[in-house]
Amino acid sequence: MANISHFYDGQLRRFIIQFTRMMSNFQYETGKDGDGNQALIKVPVRYGDINRQVANILRQGSENALVSVPQMATYIQSLTYDRPRMQEPTHIDKIHVRERSFDPETNTYSGTQGNQHTIERIMPVPFELTMKCDLFTNNTDQKLQILEQILVLFNPALELQTTDNWVDWTSLSYAEITDLTFTSRSIPSGTDDEIDVASMTFTLPIWLTPPAKIKKLGVIEKIVASLYDEDASKIDVTGIIGSDLLSRQEITFGNYGLYVEGNKVRLLQSRDTLNEKTGDTAHVSPTRTVAKTDTQLVYGREIPWAKVLAAYGRITNGLSKIKLETSITTANNEDTVTYITGTIAEHPTEEHNLLFTVDEDTIPSDSIVSFSKIIDPTVTGPTGSEVNGQRYLITQPIGTSLHDLNITSITHDGSTTATVTCSLPHGLAVGDTVRITGAAPSYYNGTIGVKAVPSTTTFTYNTVSATNAAASSTAQTADLTKFTAAGGVLLTPSPLTSPAVGKPVGVTNRGPSAWGNLVASESDIIQYNSTTGKWNVDFDSSNVTNVQYATNENTSVQFKWTGSQWQKSWEGEYAPGDWVLDL
Repeated sequence: MANISHFYDGQLRRFIIQFTRMMSNFQYETGKDGDGNQALIKVPVRYGDINRQVANILRQGSENALVSVPQMATYIQSLTYDRPRMQEPTHIDKIHVRERSFDPETNTYSGTQGNQHTIERIMPVPFELTMKCDLFTNNTDQKLQILEQILVLFNPALELQTTDNWVDWTSLSYAEITDLTFTSRSIPSGTDDEIDVASMTFTLPIWLTPPAKIKKLGVIEKIVASLYDEDASKIDVTGIIGSDLLSRQEITFGNYGLYVEGNKVRLLQSRDTLNEKTGDTAHVSPTRTVAKTDTQLVYGREIPWAKVLAAYGRITNGLSKIKLETSITTANNEDTVTYITGTIAEHPTEEHNLLFTVDEDTIPSDSIVSFSKIIDPTVTGPTGSEVNGQRYLITQPIGTSLHDLNITSITHDGSTTATVTCSLPHGLAVGDTVRITGAAPSYYNGTIGVKAVPSTTTFTYNTVSATNAAASSTAQTADLTKFTAAGGVLLTPSPLTSPAVGKPVGVTNRGPSAWGNLVASESDIIQYNSTTGKWNVDFDSSNVTNVQYATNENTSVQFKWTGSQWQKSWEGEYAPGDWVLDL
């Protein structure tokens, strides 16, 4: 069987979204405001059948929320092949397009003719789409106001256009109302909240079209599987597959993967296309999502770019682009898919590599202060010439001879300071590091720096929000709203639990170490404090679970903390389908 590339253009999805938009922006009057003007409220539109919407309304109708009516819900009732509208299935329509020539040296178009393309459009397939729109109200006046605004539009139908791309010959359709059930009081049953539902039925004759072929000099240049791009964020279509309203699929030619390292990109052959007879193992490396930061990926055999691109076109140095699909974490700690983009150019000496210049504006911003370099603290120790704020990302733990401080209680002053009481002299000084575990609430725990030593059996430290950073330092950074360079914000507990409950345990390092009594874990970021002359943990990896970004100042490579490990934020391996080449 031939290897057919996957495509998805979201055509049905676009008709659903346009139909939902058609039913949006209707209003109803609730009365007059204080100035005697009409008080109007928009009727929300959602995607989902009648049972889902009624269940949602009842779930919200509690002592904590009002019943959310009126509202409308749209959904597909049926999709059937429309044989009477069938035309010649094997027909192919050809359009010839001529481009103006482009001068890559001046980045301008000239008045002369450039490339010529032939677009082959395959005959689309006719279908009849039946859509339902349910209007939920709790009184007759609401229903009459909304229905009157809707029904006058269909005389006899309302035209829909899903895209303004002139190449797409299936973008036009129309919606015709074919049935109306004025009222239904059978849903819900057995409740005191009666919801009146009016149901409208619409038919839409639509076309589903295969991908167009774009040919250059008789050779297929690329497959166009997405002709549609718009912002549909105002419509709630949660019932459609996925919550992202913008459906956009790109096809990766040849099912190749991509490896990005610094300013170079190279092709990787997919495992799915390995030749079993020759034992080709061109791609045996782990994926970038599971690779450690120091993993050396196995490249496999080299694949010349020119040989692969021969059937698609030429790269225009500095203008052609590569888009890398990746996920970033927003300020609300929500994952979202985005693209790292950059321009490409041919490598002067390495045919299997392209030169990649990333667009800095598409890279996630650092969420914590950059670090000087990555070190193995068991091999590399302090030089004695460190300046205040010097920061290292460590690959091995520090402090293996741990001493129990015999904590008896931890209290809090209600501001930002916690006081620890020990049953025996603790022997600590300001700036020493202590790791506290087992206390509750969790804001008492962390790898902290000693703030003050009131007595031989007590010491204090600052509580810091663990979602930003997990350690307390003994001096604030230049940003007075933060207490640690990693972004730790001073925490005033609310509600306050004092003394701490649970079984608090505190340990510090008593063994010989070039790092003093520092206690730190693998993947922590440590920072030098010139005031105390000691090192403290500024980013406690064991206590930070949300995503963070930081840049290695020594290499200018950005790293991402995933909640369990550090990895390069956008460099690495991309699977087929996770990158797009734009010639």
